[in-house]
Amino acid sequence: MAPVEEEGAVRVLITGATGLLGSELCRRLSGPHEVIGWARQLPAPGGLGWKLESVDITQAPSVQEGVNRLRPHVVVHAAAMTDVDACEKDPASARWMNAEATGTLAAACAEAGAVFLAVSTDYVFDGASSIPYRESDVANPISLYGRSKLEGEQKALLLAPRAMIVRVSGLFGPARENFVSLAARRLRAGETVLAVTDQVNSPSYTMDLAEGVAQLIAPLERSPDSAERGGPLHGIFHLANRGGASRLQIAEAVARILGAPASLIQQTCWVDLDRPARRPPQSQLDSSRFAQTVGRYLRTWEEALHEFLKNS
Repeated sequence: MAPVEEEGAVRVLITGATGLLGSELCRRLSGPHEVIGWARQLPAPGGLGWKLESVDITQAPSVQEGVNRLRPHVVVHAAAMTDVDACEKDPASARWMNAEATGTLAAACAEAGAVFLAVSTDYVFDGASSIPYRESDVANPISLYGRSKLEGEQKALLLAPRAMIVRVSGLFGPARENFVSLAARRLRAGETVLAVTDQVNSPSYTMDLAEGVAQLIAPLERSPDSAERGGPLHGIFHLANRGGASRLQIAEAVARILGAPASLIQQTCWVDLDRPARRPPQSQLDSSRFAQTVGRYLRTWEEALHEFLKNS
């Protein structure tokens, strides 16, 4: 059954609502929309401005009941098992969270007539390309994390006619610790930062990504059922701040902005760190389709980094 609401009212359900990206999505989308966030564990009560529910998305009955009860117009699926090395050590959990749960949500959205927007990753690519990846490039993941996310993409597109995949890369933001916040904290304390040189991706600010997602679902503000005619709310989009960088280049930029000595940064590579999972050596994302759809690119990662550090 399709959602029935007054025209222009958009109800958005966001999974992973307390995560690095999910929390920013809740904040940004709660302005123009009615937002309900799902998370496995809830924070202490506070004035967030949106409703939070404790839901384990790996439990299909809970997902189906929740979608039927809430009747959202859009489900933004930001929950995932994102620890790349943990995925390699526990492939069953990775596939259950990143692929099977995505399929369950997609099927529930199809039944409810909701748009399904699933957040995916640059790790679906092998990193062999010398130029940023477009949506049409062949996915060939080299880690269990990447394979499980690709399986989730495939399930979403197969099971939900109104599905959109949004691939992101190299997230940083205020909600959870990440490489940028870790580097800034250590440099401010005069401590060393270990930074790899052999992986380049598209560092992306969660505030900018949330704004990009808001623009992609904006057609629903005119009429919640407008996406039934197709248009931009379908298929795969790459969404990232412009430009690319290794963790070494990111750490050096953080040091410059903070006025910290670059001598605190120690270079290394993934091979020397001997981690369980392989990383794509070059996985920058080309966001041209997003720009053509909404009329603009996201700003550069350096500009976004300046803002994040100024406010952190």
